[in-house]
Amino acid sequence: MKRLTILLLCCTFGMYINAQEKTLEPRLLLPVPDIDLVQCEKLVIAANDDYDNYEAMSQKEKDIIAIAERDEVLMHFYSPACSWYCGGQIDTVTASSSLSEKYLAKNAHDFSIITAWVEGKEDNEDGEYLLYSFPGTCPRITGVMILNGYTKNKEVWRNNGRVAKLLMYYNDEPYAILNLKDTRDCQIFDVGTLGYEDKSNAPAWTIKFEIMEVYPGDKYQDTAITEIYFDGIDVH
Repeated sequence: MKRLTILLLCCTFGMYINAQEKTLEPRLLLPVPDIDLVQCEKLVIAANDDYDNYEAMSQKEKDIIAIAERDEVLMHFYSPACSWYCGGQIDTVTASSSLSEKYLAKNAHDFSIITAWVEGKEDNEDGEYLLYSFPGTCPRITGVMILNGYTKNKEVWRNNGRVAKLLMYYNDEPYAILNLKDTRDCQIFDVGTLGYEDKSNAPAWTIKFEIMEVYPGDKYQDTAITEIYFDGIDVH
């Protein structure tokens, strides 16, 4: 009887903890251009310098320029627009595992769509994670932006696994479940306010993203995340 009571209490406590986690859907999806930074910059410069150049561009090139110049777009490496990164900083990005030296955790925050973190667990990717560490003085975070899978190109993206659900931890405590779409688009989540308003003696803090479920790849069992970026407040 005592053992049954303890078991029931544990189950109740587990349900209580799970109930505290938010379940979040992306607020916005933004297309990822199939073009690198140098090519994109050349298009934008050409469009700004000469209207005739812009008129002669293909619709795909015009769409890329529109994405690059959109104020809300995640692609900080495609746009000089002001953002959380004007004052925000990350101390470290680490991972539970990596497939090889080519697919390290740092790739998930290098502002490139052609590199990615790929987990290295052989049997099951559940529980694999990325951990982002921030200094106490860091501006607060209100948004998380994810390029899910290996977005280098459409074929590579389809061949590798993508994340279906991420369990997000704030300072080692379960905080939210992020439901990701199976798309190459940039997925933007509103996550509340994380970090410290009073930064005078604030300690370092962390956000962890743990894989819960995946979309399997057509060719490989590995699961990839190209980028996780942040947006927030306290910058200006």
